Amino acid sequence: MMDVEIKGIGCTDAPGSPHLNKSFKDLLVEAVYKAISDAGIEPDDIDGASFSYGGESEVGYGSITPTLVDALGLSSIPAYINISNCASAHSALMQGYEMIQTGNYNCVIVAGFDKYTDVIPFENYMLLSTDSMFDYNLGFSHIDAFLFQNEYFRKYKISSNEAKESLLAFAKLARKNASKNTVASLYNIPIPSDKILEKLPFFGSTLQAGEGASAVVLTPASKKSNGRNRVTIAGTGFTTTSHYIAHRYEPGLLKQFDDNESGNISTGLPLKMAVDQAYEGANCKATDIDMIELYDQGINEFISLEASGICKPGTATRFILEGNGEVDGKCPINTDGGNIGRGHAAGGASLYQIIEIVKQMQRRSTGVQISKNLHWALSTVIGGAFATSIAVVLKNMDWGE
Repeated sequence: MMDVEIKGIGCTDAPGSPHLNKSFKDLLVEAVYKAISDAGIEPDDIDGASFSYGGESEVGYGSITPTLVDALGLSSIPAYINISNCASAHSALMQGYEMIQTGNYNCVIVAGFDKYTDVIPFENYMLLSTDSMFDYNLGFSHIDAFLFQNEYFRKYKISSNEAKESLLAFAKLARKNASKNTVASLYNIPIPSDKILEKLPFFGSTLQAGEGASAVVLTPASKKSNGRNRVTIAGTGFTTTSHYIAHRYEPGLLKQFDDNESGNISTGLPLKMAVDQAYEGANCKATDIDMIELYDQGINEFISLEASGICKPGTATRFILEGNGEVDGKCPINTDGGNIGRGHAAGGASLYQIIEIVKQMQRRSTGVQISKNLHWALSTVIGGAFATSIAVVLKNMDWGE
């Protein structure tokens, strides 16, 4: 397998806020040209593109890829589009990675964006269904998906007080990291008191929805030449399954989560399968991971930590309460603030995770900086209720230097 390097990174600030003065084209152009500049290449060097988006996909931009390459001044190049709910940007990253792996492309731009204020009803529509009106008419919604996750606390007999304290702790961790991160929507904003956070859904452990764009440049791995550590995609895992829990967890449909029972919504089984694939591809294991960027919203952070093997099933709440996710903890989590503090622009959200890992590995963070040298990092994201689950292991090729 060819080593694929993340050569350049770029994003717009405050993805958890509306950007009323910019169109989706403006946001995309800003992020992509930051990535091109960061990579030290010319636009003409790009020979392929993989895009992702959220809001605009619902309102008829069926042939949006020509619009995007034209807005970027990159036509004519082959360009593809990916729509996988909140996992859309990682779907685009998987495609860009595979484009380089074929040997047919030498420089691929991967970019995602979201601009729901262009279409006022979209935010409400997004909350109604996990994928389309087909889902909504069958009676399954985003809200249902998150409510089902309360099964996690019941399954592991976690007390209501521990559930509350761990959600509060994660909410404060996200805000603390975001307050230092110049890219984050909550940059320079003090952490609210517990009394205020307790009044919010999931005690403040909820994402900040907004608009923005993110981009990375992928190339075959190069020799070290610009003084930065080279960061490569070492392993990937990608699973898709039904949005509908009864379909997904019919006995025997998927392999068992453990010896005693098949998986359910509280185990994040599809994500575990994706992470296992990524570890195998990278030839590493959970104990090797030096940092993780994960999809945080409600109880997802606990389920994702356990599905990733960072901690054992039923122990993620204690993992957080003991400070293991802090910037200098056992495994730093979402050092950029994540969806909660950085913000969540659905079509490009997960690429912000990749960008943060690259910054940390190259020791050029725009917020808190992990002090130890980083060798391996993991990025995980879900679309819908773990219906699309993607894991990416990143490797610092110049670890220790």
